[in-house]
Amino acid sequence: MGQINDTTLKALTLSLRSEFNEGLKMKAPTWRKIAMYMPSTTATNMYSWLKGIPMMQEWIGERALRELDKDGLVIVNKTFEATVGVPRTDFEDDQLGQYRVVSRHLGENAAKLPDQLVWKLLEDGLTNRCFDGQCFFDAEHPLYSNANGTGNITFQSNLTKGNDDVPTWYVIDDSGTFKPIIWQERLAPEIEAKFSTNFEMVFMRDIYPYGARARGNAGYGFWQVAHAAVKTPLNGENLAAVIKKMRNLKTDGDQHLDIRPTTLIVPSQLEVAATKLLKADIIDSTSNVWAGKLDLHVESRLS
Repeated sequence: MGQINDTTLKALTLSLRSEFNEGLKMKAPTWRKIAMYMPSTTATNMYSWLKGIPMMQEWIGERALRELDKDGLVIVNKTFEATVGVPRTDFEDDQLGQYRVVSRHLGENAAKLPDQLVWKLLEDGLTNRCFDGQCFFDAEHPLYSNANGTGNITFQSNLTKGNDDVPTWYVIDDSGTFKPIIWQERLAPEIEAKFSTNFEMVFMRDIYPYGARARGNAGYGFWQVAHAAVKTPLNGENLAAVIKKMRNLKTDGDQHLDIRPTTLIVPSQLEVAATKLLKADIIDSTSNVWAGKLDLHVESRLS
């Protein structure tokens, strides 16, 4: 029979915390492919600079002041948890080894939290709105004729729509500071254990609880550095058209954004086609101009 006292409970807590921390390092996350990390110290963060950073221009007379958007994107931190209950009988019967494995897996799952939120946000960009009031992937993002965000409005697109029953694929530019998605972290995942000989739940339910907790959330960043191709076959012609659209994007005041597409992102269903398009030297007896031109990321979380 295992002894249950404050000393043995403390030792188990340290062991489970160590396994949890090892689990956090088990698999490399993929969210950094499309998201920029933003630390948070409050319940919410406002990103007023998303549509307020001007391009450099010649200084003539006074500075051309552009105020940051007072109604910028707000990302509200959420709290996440995953909790396990250890029956008291498992202490008594020396059956605690399995919980070290569970704790490691708990850490592995906690590390996946940003991936879960970030990739879903990218996929939901066809219906979710971003900082300019349009859907993140949209054909009518407003463009103002004046650098200060005023004047005549025209529209720009980061969306290509076809009519074929094929999975959606994406092209992004991750060469600069800004990314399509923001991962806002308030508190990194940590493990908490309520292991005490006088804990009420042990008396009432004969269970010792422990679990993971984290705070944060994901939100949309710059739509200009991402393009979605919906119901559009993945081939060289369509890829060229998407890249051309991205390179022609401008900022308010009719200045080029200098978008430089770097990465093709596809769901698992398009892995073979994407690999052939970006890596094969010859396609259908013709030299492949796209060989080596973009990085490829295959993301199993996309459908």
